[in-house]
Amino acid sequence: MPQARLFDTHAHFFTSDTARYPIDVTGAREGEQAVRARIAANPATPASLIPLWDRLGVAGGAAVQYNTVYKSDNSYALAVGDAHPDRLSTVLILQAADPATPATLRTLATGHNVSGLRLFGYPDGEGEYPWLDSPAALETWEVANELGLHMVLMYAPGVPSAAALGRVIALAKRFPSTVICLDHCGWPAVDKGDEGTIGAEHLSLLYVPNVRFKFTQINFNRFAETGIDPQRFVRRMVDSFGVERVMWGSDYGNTKNSYEEMVEQAIAATALLTDAERAKVLHDNGQALFAARR
Repeated sequence: MPQARLFDTHAHFFTSDTARYPIDVTGAREGEQAVRARIAANPATPASLIPLWDRLGVAGGAAVQYNTVYKSDNSYALAVGDAHPDRLSTVLILQAADPATPATLRTLATGHNVSGLRLFGYPDGEGEYPWLDSPAALETWEVANELGLHMVLMYAPGVPSAAALGRVIALAKRFPSTVICLDHCGWPAVDKGDEGTIGAEHLSLLYVPNVRFKFTQINFNRFAETGIDPQRFVRRMVDSFGVERVMWGSDYGNTKNSYEEMVEQAIAATALLTDAERAKVLHDNGQALFAARR
């Protein structure tokens, strides 16, 4: 296997300079005190990551706003993207249903090195995901579409959801020129063996070409718990959806694996791909979407 070149579509950054960049760790899954300790002891900054990129063959990446630490205050992610336009762009997090979001998105995206907007949320009491496509949310989608931003979606909890993906399909058809990236591949199943990772929920996306899939270390760690082979998963994703629709992101800053281990596992997961397919999945597809825009 030749030396791989990578592009990291999913890196989270945070700094220990909490005076300049205030944090909000309320509701953190690992516990608020644990997050505060991690921020103080092991900040995830460009000064830490870019030297690793240089050593490991990572050309660049996306600074994905870190909800756990900053919620929707994008100040640090914007600063990271603006300071390193040769290597990074910023993916914002905003609340799509907030009436102020369309104007905020326009201001931030036109004034900074922004490539995308990430939406995140849970189902309501009926198991539906109205935050994706409510009338207010659609105004945000309209602005993103107008500005040529990519939409990055993460729904919770981490299981395949026909309710969420059905709305994603409708949005993809409503905004056919907008690329929609599903974080963590939209949660492939982990309890049905290798052949069950891509079930009916995901197969409904077969003919929706502007929906793309981002596999991350979170997927690999979940697969390890249930004995799923990452190589067979990546091969099946490429065979099912086409090589142009699959890409890699590390989840640096959130998942606790070392960055070296993340890169090693990403490359290993592409062992069943051809060299040309590997180049697209590990680098070209992500770079085409999330390279710096200014």
